[in-house]
Amino acid sequence: MSNSASGRAQEQALVEILGVATALSGATDLRTLLHRILTTSRQLTHSDAGSIFLVERADPRREPQAEDQLWFAAAQNDSVQIAEGEQQLLAIRYPLTAERLVGWCAITGEVLNIADAYQLDPQLPYRFDRSVDERFGYRAVSMLTVPLRSTSGEIVGVMQLINRKHDPAARITPSVASQLVRPYDADDQRLIEALASQAAVCVERTQLFENQERLIDAIIAILAGAIDAKSPYTGGHCSRVPELAQMLAKEAAACSSGPLAAFGFADDAAWREFRIGAWLHDCGKVTTPEYVVDKATKLETNVNRIHEIRTRFEVLLRDAEIARLQGLLAGGDPQALAAGYEARRRQLEDDFAFVAASNLGAEFFDAGKVARLQQIARQSWQRHFDDTLGLAWEEHERRTDGGRRPAESLPVEEPLLADKPWHRVPRPAQQRPDPRHGFRLPVPELLYNLGELTNLSVSRGTLTEEERYVINDHIVQTIQMLEGLPFPRKLARVAEIAGGHHETLDGRGYPRGLSAEQLSIPARILALADIFEALTAADRPYKRAKTPSESIEILAGFRDRRHIDPDLFELFLRSGVYRTYAEAFLKPEQLDDVDIERYLCPAASC
Repeated sequence: MSNSASGRAQEQALVEILGVATALSGATDLRTLLHRILTTSRQLTHSDAGSIFLVERADPRREPQAEDQLWFAAAQNDSVQIAEGEQQLLAIRYPLTAERLVGWCAITGEVLNIADAYQLDPQLPYRFDRSVDERFGYRAVSMLTVPLRSTSGEIVGVMQLINRKHDPAARITPSVASQLVRPYDADDQRLIEALASQAAVCVERTQLFENQERLIDAIIAILAGAIDAKSPYTGGHCSRVPELAQMLAKEAAACSSGPLAAFGFADDAAWREFRIGAWLHDCGKVTTPEYVVDKATKLETNVNRIHEIRTRFEVLLRDAEIARLQGLLAGGDPQALAAGYEARRRQLEDDFAFVAASNLGAEFFDAGKVARLQQIARQSWQRHFDDTLGLAWEEHERRTDGGRRPAESLPVEEPLLADKPWHRVPRPAQQRPDPRHGFRLPVPELLYNLGELTNLSVSRGTLTEEERYVINDHIVQTIQMLEGLPFPRKLARVAEIAGGHHETLDGRGYPRGLSAEQLSIPARILALADIFEALTAADRPYKRAKTPSESIEILAGFRDRRHIDPDLFELFLRSGVYRTYAEAFLKPEQLDDVDIERYLCPAASC
């Protein structure tokens, strides 16, 4: 080769290497980059074929018996069409042993420059594996096998070039391979070692990126699982909602006409951002006490306090029995005393039955029921023991008003049901949300109100105003947690997606009272998925699981009141997503038919 030709070749090689370096700086798709590096390496050395193998390190913590492996990450051949068999080829994995050329190179870090792979000295510790040649009807002659060494010195793979051709345009066949091929020279080796270093950087960086993504996904899955595991009654919510949300999102992204035609995810990163937002939509529930989430009765805290109140009724019944016996001892009329005791017993049983039914929260508790409850509460019972003994420090402070409550002279008369001062648990300053986040959720004065009358008088359900705030506060905590995390740019909308699933199109949702214009399609999808999952969930102690038809009836009402997106609701029905989800996640006896035509209407009238 003349000096001028040699100089042009070196100049071209430098241009190609710089091009690969430029590609490396901005891309994260490992397979694409490896193919680019392999193509460049083959062009610069006139190689007919080549492969890049990556090292897969076994994790002994998960698979104690597993071995390190080598697998095809990229393969090219100008003389053999391998496109059809590429997937099979790329599925091949070799145990990482020194017997094969690539294994020896990966283990020792030694460059192997071989003139004819079929003429290797049998005394060498490595051998050429002819299986790929046999599979594709090929003949490898000259081979250059170079380790991919990362910046830390670890060998992360191997690049292997095959058949350095005299004529770059020649097609290699087994019968003429030896005549068309020459060995790789020292210049080839130096050039490929330089490109192998770039390939190693590419592998190392991409694997680091992929490992970071896997770590983030694993942490998210652990967090979601921990939230579900907090309660045996809401277990699975954080995993079911993302499944339903992704079903609906895929249908929305596939719309080519109508109001949702413009919606879509730009790339896999956008999909991942949505998926993470869905997985983390309830991450703030890690701060929510289980007894509030699971509160199945009005008097429930960590225990159902109906047992304490029943004991008081037992005391009153025994008092009535004692009064009857004392009357007999005093010479009273046995029949009158028995009748009086029987009337008191029936009254106490009736009153307790009413209190117990009130505790369930199954029916609307109107003013008449509140009045009867207050009448029952005015009965008194006698306490003989000090109620400040055996208390934790914080409860003792509340019970004694910080030591300012005067000592009692026992026994004392107490109302049968009461709201005591120490039932009012003050809200610490740190329990108020940071105003910088723009939350509009009204914050109750108290952290908790444990008053017996207050709780039993709740008009709907089992939760007091304070407990409803605790439940709703999970979304405040979710937003604060997610907005405080340094998500990469590709995940910048996670907090917005996760934090909007309790907002409504009419602007009356929480915690920010966002308008329809402020709610993205992903947030609207998540809102619908969250509601449908909650309605159909069979693991709630405070309600029975609803059927798909019952749930869709409720969703239709939400649509009419502009709580959920009408276009997404229509897609939810027309696409059959509701049915697909129900068949996958609901109990068989819960399934029923849904007449979706009842709920479909023109957008203008919805």
